Amino acid sequence: MQNKTRRLAAILFTDIVGSTAMMQKNEQDAMSVNKRYVTVLKECVPQHRGEILNDFGDGSLCCFGSTTEALRCALEMQQTFQIEPKVPLRIGLHVGEIFFEDDKVFGDGVNIASRVQSLGIANSILFSSQINTQIKNQREFKSISLGRFYFKNMDEPMEVFGLINEGLEVPKKEELTGKLKEVENKSAIKKWIITAAAIILLAVSYYAYQAFFHTSGFSGEKTIAVLPFENVAGPDSEEYISDGITQDIISSLSKISSLQKVIAWFSVRGFKKTTKSLQQIADELGVAAILSGTIEKHKGIVHIIAELVEVGTNKRLWGDDFEYDSKDILSIQSKVAGEIISALKVKLTPEEKKNLTKNSTDNPEAYRLYRKGRWFWDKRSKESYDSAESNYKRALELDPDYALAYAGLADCYTFNQQGLSQIEAVPIARDYTNQALMLDSNLTEARTTKAFIQSTFDYDWKGAMLALQKVISDDPNYPLAHVYYGNLLINAGNSTAGINEAKKALALDPLSSAFNMVLGRDYYYTHNYDQAIRQLQKSIILAPNFKSAYGHLGNSFLQKKMYREAIDAFSKLPSGMFDVGVTGTILLSCAYSASGDKRKAQKEFGKISKEDYLKLDPCLIARFYTSQGNFDEALTQLERGFTNHSIFIGVLKIEPVYDPIRNEPRFKALLKKTNLE
Repeated sequence: MQNKTRRLAAILFTDIVGSTAMMQKNEQDAMSVNKRYVTVLKECVPQHRGEILNDFGDGSLCCFGSTTEALRCALEMQQTFQIEPKVPLRIGLHVGEIFFEDDKVFGDGVNIASRVQSLGIANSILFSSQINTQIKNQREFKSISLGRFYFKNMDEPMEVFGLINEGLEVPKKEELTGKLKEVENKSAIKKWIITAAAIILLAVSYYAYQAFFHTSGFSGEKTIAVLPFENVAGPDSEEYISDGITQDIISSLSKISSLQKVIAWFSVRGFKKTTKSLQQIADELGVAAILSGTIEKHKGIVHIIAELVEVGTNKRLWGDDFEYDSKDILSIQSKVAGEIISALKVKLTPEEKKNLTKNSTDNPEAYRLYRKGRWFWDKRSKESYDSAESNYKRALELDPDYALAYAGLADCYTFNQQGLSQIEAVPIARDYTNQALMLDSNLTEARTTKAFIQSTFDYDWKGAMLALQKVISDDPNYPLAHVYYGNLLINAGNSTAGINEAKKALALDPLSSAFNMVLGRDYYYTHNYDQAIRQLQKSIILAPNFKSAYGHLGNSFLQKKMYREAIDAFSKLPSGMFDVGVTGTILLSCAYSASGDKRKAQKEFGKISKEDYLKLDPCLIARFYTSQGNFDEALTQLERGFTNHSIFIGVLKIEPVYDPIRNEPRFKALLKKTNLE
């Protein structure tokens, strides 16, 4: 497949109905059904001159050069699957332009075909009006209109048709449960409520703007922190709802280009139930305005009180009470964000106005499960990651088109706490990222993760750099994009620009232990060891249990030949595996070796269990052998690291530990192989 190609195609989406439930009920039967499905799919699609672009296990994305062949293939598969063992398959089709970027496929046509398929039931074939126009005069196909539907994220409705050839099922209108809304079924009452809500929202925004700005005006710079909304009179088990609404407001505001700074969640969450004054918080975070509020849920009604204050003048810029039915939780963040934007006198681009009112899902329960997943993910442990993954998957069972839930699943494997190697975890993360982008090609989180994989796993540093530049241009307040972009600049030897990106991320999330550590690590990679030590010590004060900071602190002491301090830093790390491919013992071994006590280093290295040794990152083993003077074995381990897609390969060019072997021919060849030279 070419690096970038576009073409018009008939797009076919398949999905096994109820595959998750089947797997839970009888795993052997489910595997038998899945095996038959894959066998028939791989036989039938090529016979009709089609191509399987993505195979999701219980579904697929295929394309055809001919609409007729695509429908013939769909019909043949459904007829085959009615013979035992039956496969409860639903199929959706659409004609549209698709484009390929490396081995991935994107395009609105893909999204529409997926949504058409979601309306189906077992043994059904549904398709768009574009497909129907091309086959309506062909006698071999019989179709019926199911009505006009609004597709998610589309302004205009689209008519959907079903194939009614003998043996096929056609869903009744009351059975349609996909992510589309039928135009004709909107009641006059519902239309009136929506209209009234819009008028009220406009009125509130107008009067807030008039009352607080035409008379007094917001005088500060457009920088803001949204403090965690307090969960009043609610159980701690529902804290993820108040945290989730806070994070959604932050996310909405961060995408507004004219806001100079929006503090990220990891920095504001530490102020939950704080006794500090607004002035103290503003000084710590470096902002001019602070939003705070409370959320109270009682008998299905959510009551929100919010207040926006310009801290320097103690001026109340805006404040209001909101009451919502809990089913309307999806609209809360966009309404509050809209009020804040009016209060701060922020200009919005047309695209930003559109995105502000965009919901990632229409299903409140799916939203709650996603937010619960993020709440667990924030805790960053193996157990919490397992819970996060479970909640994301439950959200997707309710809304298969929930792109953010797929992005959340990807994060569970890029920030890998599952005990998997890079070569095991990253392909899983890539699949989830691609599914998220197929549903929402503009999703910041997924685009950032894709660029991360593109660099650390594919070694496509230039492509990843361009991708992150575009993400930052579209969403300048997303700190993780700045961190990843800074990593690439540092790895390429552009130290000043790389450190500036790390500082931008830190300005957006100043209390993040991870981002404070990243800046210290970057000082280490650029040989600014004194600055590295100061920054990493600050990171440890912020989060004494953040283990990675001790590793980089020890490395910085080693480069200054402060061996006692390095050994002390490494001694604070667990002796066993505490991060992907890292143990405290291997780093301590390197410190003893660098200090000249190679015998003690070998003894320490010998303490590593066979199980941990197999999981150790080869690049860290290479550090040990480099310190021992065994350069051949060190280079062998680095070559193994390349094969295993070690996350440390990216720093080969700048890691001071490898200086003794930098001029070795095998090392230079490795730099070329990894596109670092």
